[in-house]
Amino acid sequence: MSLFDRRTPYEKAKEQTREISSQIRHEKRQLEREINRSDREIQRLSVDIRKHAATGNKEALRTLAKTIVKIKHDKSRLYSAKANLDTIDNAVKNQLANVKITGIMQKSNEVARSMAQLMKVGQFQSVAGQFSKELIKMGIMGEMMNEAVDAAMDNNDLEEETDEEVAKVLDEILAGKVGQLPSVALGGTTMHAREGAIAAAAANDDSEEDDMERRLQALRS
Repeated sequence: MSLFDRRTPYEKAKEQTREISSQIRHEKRQLEREINRSDREIQRLSVDIRKHAATGNKEALRTLAKTIVKIKHDKSRLYSAKANLDTIDNAVKNQLANVKITGIMQKSNEVARSMAQLMKVGQFQSVAGQFSKELIKMGIMGEMMNEAVDAAMDNNDLEEETDEEVAKVLDEILAGKVGQLPSVALGGTTMHAREGAIAAAAANDDSEEDDMERRLQALRS
């Protein structure tokens, strides 16, 4: 069929660009839904934290706060993925203007870098892989760039929920409201001040993530 394709290189590139942009808009809508779900989950967990602060359940406080920290880490990655999708979309559209002048697409290191970052978001690895194939066909990415994208997956930095982050979450949720709660002993500390929230956060060593998830489910049941 390509023998009968009378479209100019610009017309072909314009259609490919339109398809890529449409896919990117779809993925961004998915991301926005994920971000909204994360916000709602954080709100629910915050309510649980205030409830358990009133009863002095420091183990529950820590488990819930660590879960919020993890959700915030994931949410940050979603925002990063959204920004990288915008970068790819803009770069492809800029390349379309270049095709109009020169008749060819130029390879873009900016697109390759954004694609590598997109690969680090677990749920976007398959999507980014498909985008990479399409961008290689368009001439915006080369095979060597694609290999660099694959290598980025091996360097995915895992974030851990630190005591400082857990303490900050508890401090943000309970600050200004702690004085309204009844006196609660948390490991020998009376929870009548802002420091009580931080002390509760640092009381125990970090538990394994699966153990944290088990305890979280127990709290919800």
